[in-house]
Parts: sequence; C-alpha cells; structure tokens
Amino acid sequence: MEHKLKLHLLDEKFALSKMPQFAEVPSVMTKGELCFVARTDEELSIFCPEFMAPTNVQQVAGYRCFRIADGTSTDEIGVIVSLVKPLADAKISIFSVSTFSTTYIFLMEEDLVKATQALQQAGHEFIHED
Repeated sequence: MEHKLKLHLLDEKFALSKMPQFAEVPSVMTKGELCFVARTDEELSIFCPEFMAPTNVQQVAGYRCFRIADGTSTDEIGVIVSLVKPLADAKISIFSVSTFSTTYIFLMEEDLVKATQALQQAGHEFIHED
C-alpha cells in the first residue's frame, strides 16, 4: 500500500542528548513540551527542544522535526518506509520516533530543504497547523 501523508513541520529546534545509563531523567522533561526519553542497557537518550536540553552531556543540536499530521494506527504497514525511503534516496540521515498515535521524523536543519523536496516528490504534502 502506498502512503501519501500530510506532514507538519514543528517550529522548534531539537537536541539529542546522551546521558549515563542510570542518570535521572531531568524533571523538566515531564513539563508538557515534546520530548522522547529512552533508557537502554548502555545509556539514557533524550530528544527534546534545544532550550530544554541537559547541559554538560554528549549532545547533537540542530535537529528539526516533522510529524504525520493525521496520525497513524499501530497496525498500518509501510508508513515509515514511505517517509524514510525518499529521504534515504536523497542521502538524508534521520531519526524516527513513533508514539501510539503518530510518527515523528528528526533530521538536521541543513537537510530540511532537500528533505522537503524529496518528500513532496514522493507525493507527501506539508501543511500548516496552529
């Protein structure tokens, strides 16, 4: 099944931070802003707006994010590949995070124009949301 999705570019710039495996999640991460926290057996990783990012940790800033505007279902097949394939073909590195309701794609800001063009050429549409 071929997916033609409506995408919304978020205004914020994001940072990916790596913290020690057993570090406490900073309390600011629970305050309502979009953020993703993952703990593995090797690290604690946090994707969040740059203004909320932890300090004095290994970090990459300058990410932009777009999300699927209409959301996705947990049983839909091929949604992520419909986004990732045109970006991979354009040689754009991404991070993908899915929630129960939708999917978020993070990419470096310098790739934003190229990514937008690749996704539009693949039939996806960018929309504005308030």
